[in-house]
Amino acid sequence: MKNNIYKKIKLLKLLAMTTLITSSFAFATHSHPETGGGLKGFNIGINSNVDNLPRVRQDLVAPPFLPKHNQVAVGGPKIVEIEMTVIEKEMEIAPGVFVQAMTFNGSNPGPMIIVHEGDYVELTLKNPKTNSLEHNIDFHSSTGALGAGALTHVAPGEEVVIRWKADKTGTFVYHCAPGGTMIPYHVVAGMNGAIMVLPRDGLKDEKGNATSYDKGFYIGEQDWYVMKGADGKFKRYESPVVAMGDTMKVMRGLIPSHLTFNGKVGSLTGDNAMK
Repeated sequence: MKNNIYKKIKLLKLLAMTTLITSSFAFATHSHPETGGGLKGFNIGINSNVDNLPRVRQDLVAPPFLPKHNQVAVGGPKIVEIEMTVIEKEMEIAPGVFVQAMTFNGSNPGPMIIVHEGDYVELTLKNPKTNSLEHNIDFHSSTGALGAGALTHVAPGEEVVIRWKADKTGTFVYHCAPGGTMIPYHVVAGMNGAIMVLPRDGLKDEKGNATSYDKGFYIGEQDWYVMKGADGKFKRYESPVVAMGDTMKVMRGLIPSHLTFNGKVGSLTGDNAMK
């Protein structure tokens, strides 16, 4: 009975991963076709005043840490420049257990992005030529063009620039969504992360009073689906392409072989404990 309930929960989770549900953010994007990737010459929602906004660069960091940011916005809306690189690599998720992970900036989950309501996010997404697959990014904090997913397809060796406006506060997922079966495969292979859009005047408690946090951490849970070989040991693969068939077979069972927080067993304990 418990096993059936667990399978139903996992089925709902898998369906959620494969459905592109986005929030009610307004969408404004500017694609630069000369860099490769995206839809050639495709520009929508261009605001003539945007180019006059001040620009700031946000240097992303690996979880569980957050990028440097202000809890209360300073000044008016800005263009927040960020850069992410798709990294396909082998990761050891548990002692002696390896996966062919696909990641944003090499971590699972991908780095947290933090902006304020009314800011414009301008992302440069790079897919190095050393990778084997096409990738993109779907922001659940943006609507239109599949949350930018339709505009950010990049083959190995390409990069694309996307700009959109953060119109609604909250914390939202982003993930790779190249289409079809590749959507759930890329997500369960590690290509997901989060963006937090803060109110310009900062957080409020239930009574409307200003509140703040002294320190913040970012934790992401990941289900992994690793097949066992005839010898009873978990299999190891040469690339994401080679691993895909077996991974999808295990996924259809709806029960993950491993569950991790921040990409690896023990990633938040011992010397890695959050302090």
